[in-house]
Amino acid sequence: MIQSPLLATKPFFRRTTTWVAVVLVLGGSGALFAYRADMTATAQAATEAKKTEKPATLEFAASDVAVVNIQAIERTVAISGSLNPLTQSLVKSTVAGQVRQVMVREGQAVKVGDIVAEIDTTDLRARLDAAQADHEERRSRLTIAARNRDTNQALLKQNFISQNAYDQTQSTYQGSDAAVRWADAQVRMATKAINDAVVRSPIAGVVAKRMVNGGERITPDAPIVNIVDLTRLELEAAIPASDVPSVVIGQTVRFHVDGFGDRQFEGKVERINPVAEPGSRAIKLFVAVPNPDNSLKGGMFAEGVVALSQTVASPVIPYSAVFEEAGQSYVFSVEDGKLAKRAVSVGQKDEVSGLVAVKSGLNEGISVVRIRMTGLKVGVPAILKSNAPTVKNESVPSNAVPPNGVAPAPTGEKKTG
Repeated sequence: MIQSPLLATKPFFRRTTTWVAVVLVLGGSGALFAYRADMTATAQAATEAKKTEKPATLEFAASDVAVVNIQAIERTVAISGSLNPLTQSLVKSTVAGQVRQVMVREGQAVKVGDIVAEIDTTDLRARLDAAQADHEERRSRLTIAARNRDTNQALLKQNFISQNAYDQTQSTYQGSDAAVRWADAQVRMATKAINDAVVRSPIAGVVAKRMVNGGERITPDAPIVNIVDLTRLELEAAIPASDVPSVVIGQTVRFHVDGFGDRQFEGKVERINPVAEPGSRAIKLFVAVPNPDNSLKGGMFAEGVVALSQTVASPVIPYSAVFEEAGQSYVFSVEDGKLAKRAVSVGQKDEVSGLVAVKSGLNEGISVVRIRMTGLKVGVPAILKSNAPTVKNESVPSNAVPPNGVAPAPTGEKKTG
């Protein structure tokens, strides 16, 4: 029986294919194993390099750190309000008439008794003359009534007249005496009206506002000028009701006013309103502010604090330097050129200055980091720029090209152009 050549070679072909597949599988496995081994070696090398790599040095400016200082912390509450003159007077006219002239203007200083305005007295003098004439007439009637009374009194003793006749003369005398007293009052009133026509300042101060001018006709109780005393002002401010129990009369208030820079003013709590404001539930304080140089003016806005209490002297740091983790407070300090981590116990905080008292964990003179930044780890090298060595200026080489792109001419040669 004759076999086909193709059939004769088929088993060989199958065996060859099988061996090729085996070789390919083994080669791929070896390559994969080599790749994994290479990756493992690379990762190990990177890890070793990372371990041996030195961490970057942190540089802190002077404003980035704070030195622990020993001082007392005040518990304060912020206030704000307007300044108003404690003593002021709205000078009004007590008589009617035409204003002859006003002697003062806004901003002018006056003393007690200085004339601020004059009112025409023509009508007032006429009234005074009439009152004086009426007074003289009634005085003469009183003189006649006194004589009749004395005469009838003598006749009554001699029984020449009846008691009834004497009583009539006595009644006439008493009526004339009352009329004279009434006339005296009218004369005094007319005299006072003339005196009131010259309006004088009741207090010493500065004219804040002038309401009338010469030639105007005014009625009684019409305002003429407003005078304020700037030597003593009053600051009206509100504080939360929860802080009122800590405020007592005489406590110091420190405040600033716009336009005066860093100048600080002081006052004393003089009065405390007994009733809270309906809307804000705040309590008003009235602070007396001495102003001997008249530098402060009425209506200025002031911002400051009321000193409620003060702690004993202790280490203090900015509150921004305190970190919190799992209920524990700590700070980062710069010690021996490295960052260190110190657990601290903080106490009273001053909201205005941003300082906090440290009960334990820090000593005076230690530098702590006061800013929030990433990369703060224990042991990281850290330096203060203020302590860094100063870089000295070096001379520029003769062949260096300056920023303007023009090379300097060689020494001893003239530069042409």
